[in-house]
Amino acid sequence: MKKPQIHLLAISPLVLGYLLDRAIMRFAWHGAVITCFSALFYLYWFFTGWVSFRWTTSRAESILAGNSFAILGFALVMVQLAQGQFSPGIIGIAPQMFFLPAIRIAAHVQNVLLFFAPIRALWSLYFIAFGLILAVHHAGYLYAKRGSRSVWQD
Repeated sequence: MKKPQIHLLAISPLVLGYLLDRAIMRFAWHGAVITCFSALFYLYWFFTGWVSFRWTTSRAESILAGNSFAILGFALVMVQLAQGQFSPGIIGIAPQMFFLPAIRIAAHVQNVLLFFAPIRALWSLYFIAFGLILAVHHAGYLYAKRGSRSVWQD
C-alpha cells in the first residue's frame, strides 16, 4: 500500500471543506453553486476509490485506508451530537469541515428519504453523508476492479 498518497487523499475533504467554507463566506455562494461543488466532490471521491484499487491489496484495506478520516470524523460528530453541542476547538470544527463538501447532496438525499418525516435531525444528515462517502468510494474501487484487466495491464 502506498500509505502517504492514500492518506493524503483520505484527508483531502478536510482541505476541500475549508476552501468551500472560505468561498461561501467570501463570495456568498449558495444554492446551485454549492450543489455543483458537492457533485464534483463525489466525482473526486469516486476517483479516490478508483485510485485506491491500485494502491491497496484488498477491499477492506481500501475502505479503511481511503475512509479512515471519514470514519474518525463521523465518530467525532456523533459524539458531539450526543453531547448536544459541537466543541469550539479543532475537534469540533475539523469534522464539520471534512463533511462540508458532502452535506449538500446528502441533504437532497435526506429530503427524498425522509419526505414524510415531520422533522429532519442533524444526526441523520451526517449519517447519510457518511454512507454516501463510503458508497461512492467503494463504487470507485469496484469500478477499477471490474476494469482491472484492461486498465492495469503492463
